[in-house]
Amino acid sequence: MINLTREFFIQEMIPEDLNVDAILEELGWEIMQLMRGIEIETLDLDIEDSWVKVRVSGADEGAAENLISRTYGKLKRAEEARVGESLKGFITDLGEVGYGIYFKAFIGKDCLYPLYEMRRQLVDNMKLSTRAIANIYGFMNDMSMEINVTKIDEKGIYISLSPKQVRMIRDMVNMGREILMIVRATPKQVKRALNRTGHSRDVSLIRKSFLSHMLICKRKTQAKGLIPRLGPYLPGAKFSTISKDKFSKLTEVNFLNHSTQ
Repeated sequence: MINLTREFFIQEMIPEDLNVDAILEELGWEIMQLMRGIEIETLDLDIEDSWVKVRVSGADEGAAENLISRTYGKLKRAEEARVGESLKGFITDLGEVGYGIYFKAFIGKDCLYPLYEMRRQLVDNMKLSTRAIANIYGFMNDMSMEINVTKIDEKGIYISLSPKQVRMIRDMVNMGREILMIVRATPKQVKRALNRTGHSRDVSLIRKSFLSHMLICKRKTQAKGLIPRLGPYLPGAKFSTISKDKFSKLTEVNFLNHSTQ
C-alpha cells in the first residue's frame, strides 16, 4: 500500500453541486503537466468543505508540494491569518447580510469585507448598499478575487480587495473595455466555448482561479452580448458584467438613495 505522505489544501474551491469528479480530473491533469520532470508516485485530489485537498507521494514529494502551493496558493487555517497578507478569496452568501460581503479564504472561518470598507474603497464613500455596490462591480457567489487582510480581532477576520485589482478594473472601464465575469466553469470549458462561438479574438482571458475567470472585452465588444452566445456551451456557469454604464450610475441621484440596510 502506497503511503501518501504529503497532504495539504490549496486555494481552490469546487462547489459540491457541480460535477466534482470531472472537475478534479481536469485539475489533476493540469497539475501533472505542471510537475513534468518531478518524480512522484501518486497524486490524489479530493474536496473537503468545497476546498481542494491534495495528497502526493514520491521521491520528489517535497518539491511537488512547493510547486503546487506556489502555483495555486496553499490554504491556511484561520488562526494562521496575518494582517497585511494578500491571498485568494471566494465570495460566499452574497446578499445574505447588509453589512458587507463574506469571503472564504481560510479553513475554519469566513472573512468579512465590511460595507464601510466597500464604500471607502469602491464608491468614494457614497452611501450605497452592499447589493448596489456588488451590482456595479459584478460581484457574485463563487467569484475569486485577490484580497488583503486588514484586521483580526476576537470577532473575526476583516479584509479589503487588493488595490491593484480595483485599479485594474477601473482602468479597463475608463478605457471603454467591458468585463465579463464567469464562475463555475473550468479553463478548458471557457476556452472551448470561446473557440466554438468565434469570440476567442474578442476578449483577453484572465484566470482568477480554476473556476473563476475574467474576460476583458475588446472595444466595441459588449460583455452582456457574450452571455447568450457562451451560455449554451457553459451549462452550470454563472455570469456577471462590469461596464462604464454601471459606473456612470454612481452620479445619478436615484442610485445614491439606495438603503444602506
